Amino acid sequence: MNIQQLRYVVATAEHGSMTAAAAAQFVAQPALSRAVRQLEREVDLSLFARDGRGVVLTAEGERFVRRARAVLESIDELHTSAAASPGGAPLVIAASPTLQAAVAVPILAGLREHGVAVPTRLVGCGSSAEVADLVTAGRADLGLCDSSSPSTLARVVIGRAEVRLYSPAALDLPDRVTLADLGRVPLVLPSGGTARRATLDAFFAGCGVVPEVAVETDERHVWLAAVGSGIASCIWHSVGAARMPLPGVVSRGFDPPMHRELAALHRPDHETPLSRHLLEVLRRIGGLLDA
Repeated sequence: MNIQQLRYVVATAEHGSMTAAAAAQFVAQPALSRAVRQLEREVDLSLFARDGRGVVLTAEGERFVRRARAVLESIDELHTSAAASPGGAPLVIAASPTLQAAVAVPILAGLREHGVAVPTRLVGCGSSAEVADLVTAGRADLGLCDSSSPSTLARVVIGRAEVRLYSPAALDLPDRVTLADLGRVPLVLPSGGTARRATLDAFFAGCGVVPEVAVETDERHVWLAAVGSGIASCIWHSVGAARMPLPGVVSRGFDPPMHRELAALHRPDHETPLSRHLLEVLRRIGGLLDA
């Protein structure tokens, strides 16, 4: 989902046809239609129904458009806040390298495309606990995490990432894998003794799987390189890997599906205007994904 898609959906609702919406948005009608249909697939909702030569909102569409308008209003408020503080201190966001690339950068890029330039410094962390520590200490304005950790921080859910298995294309596995399948494929895992490895070890123990460890490394970009080279498989959030070219790699979902909750952490007593408005944007986008 991106901001432009939201503008197209709202414009279509307001004008009653994709042709009129495209003219108002100064875009070709086929491009607008494709963007709207892609968004419907992403959120698994049917937003519009045909009505003569135009379209009308479905009941699901009416709820979605109300929330989409709220997101766009929050983006406008963020734009005003960013414009009012040019040259100010950057917004500091703590996150793992994976979430920096998969969540923080796309959010900032989407805002910039629509005239909202938020100067930002990204701080790399090895775990959600480290993210929470930096935010608690006031060394980061916001933290992005994909797992819960004991904390007194406020938490804003911004979406879900599907957990998938990425394997060499030659590996013989079903289209959707089970937890039992994990015990019969070599895996790339974080180094022993790290927080992320402890989390995975607890997960394997809970489902009765003894993993075959082929490679241990904390360099996440090496994981998919190892998969592409045919050395091993890895467990990865689709939100990150979906943005990467994966020649020779097959992505499979689990049966039943598994997801990780993505959230932004912040201190309610330590907000800047920029962080407050960005949190509101994230909060409302999270609401759209749960619509």
